[in-house]
Amino acid sequence: MMDKMKRFQGFPSGKTRVVPIPAAFFSDVLPIIEDLNALKVMLYVFRALDGQDGEVRFIRKRDLLADDILLNSLTAADDAPGSVLQKALTIAQEIGFLLKGDQGDGDENSLYFLNSARGRDALAAFKSGKWKPTDQEGSTFPPPPVWPGIFKLYEENIGPITPMIADMLEDAEKTYPQAAIQYAFEEAVKRNARNWKYIEAILRKWQEKGSHGKDSRYPEKDRRRYIEGEYAEFINHE
Repeated sequence: MMDKMKRFQGFPSGKTRVVPIPAAFFSDVLPIIEDLNALKVMLYVFRALDGQDGEVRFIRKRDLLADDILLNSLTAADDAPGSVLQKALTIAQEIGFLLKGDQGDGDENSLYFLNSARGRDALAAFKSGKWKPTDQEGSTFPPPPVWPGIFKLYEENIGPITPMIADMLEDAEKTYPQAAIQYAFEEAVKRNARNWKYIEAILRKWQEKGSHGKDSRYPEKDRRRYIEGEYAEFINHE
């Protein structure tokens, strides 16, 4: 069985994007999860909510059904992926991990909130009619693109790597998030400024101003994002 499984090649070097998971998940939720598919859906929920920028964060069932990565990860003997997903969502509700809100226009448009203080407040506002989701809110996001490595990025977009350049690339990979590096290379190519000095200048500006490149969902979040976001209640401010 192991020979047929796809082997994980290890986490990349340098700074990588992280998804916050409350400690209570490991102490209070994980011990009562008996269904592997439910566990996968719960972990997916953390990543999906972390990828959203709105004050109210939730997931629509239809977005989960449209995510091939999630559906392909779920396992079942003969059941259709949609049925397996529904069973996992039901378990997540039953153990108190997720909260469900029905919009009355079909089960696929149901909303799911994390059972946190903000999630409970959002569900209450939804049920009372004080808040309604827009089409732009609640979408799930694909994972960041596969990291090709800074050396490959340089060779494909700039040219051959000299020993001096290799040292600078290694330092950059240890200093900046992968998505910021990819964005800097994209900008250099777009502006026809294919040289390391230009790319390094973009990265330094990114660091000085706290910019998150082209897409704020993929690079590491700044401190305020954690303090004021969905997981604010889990942050120790001491």
